[in-house]
Amino acid sequence: MMAIMSTNSIPAVVVPDAGGNESLPVQSGGLFATHWRGNYSLPRSYWVNGALIFGLCVNMPLMILIVAAMFLFKKQPALLVIVCLGEMLLILSAYIWALVGTWRAARKYRGPRIWAILAQFFMVIGVFVSITHVIQDVNIISQVASGGAQAEDVRLGH
Repeated sequence: MMAIMSTNSIPAVVVPDAGGNESLPVQSGGLFATHWRGNYSLPRSYWVNGALIFGLCVNMPLMILIVAAMFLFKKQPALLVIVCLGEMLLILSAYIWALVGTWRAARKYRGPRIWAILAQFFMVIGVFVSITHVIQDVNIISQVASGGAQAEDVRLGH
């Protein structure tokens, strides 16, 4: 059975009814969408997308920018707080992307189950470590924002 859809400004289009037997369209997308869906292999998701792309290409440059911002905006704590919070949001967004895609790839992994379990185990450990770092960073940012600490007094390194 067919349904006809139309509006005043768009010509009528014939659309097949969803009968349940039709296959879903093949999902396409670039690196970000494919990884997000867990459609890369577990090794590629964990090592290439997680460690290399997130760790070295996203996390490290943004951390360097935070250090640079601390020196550039020493005398402007409000601007420093805004820059640091923005960069933290970018890092957290990329981290969530890396974790979700790798977790989904681990669930789809068809090799020895131990590799999927280990990948998920180390991701959970990484989340706990990251939570402590985020808490420390937010405390530092709040100290700078409230005037309790100066940017030059802040020590970096987790």
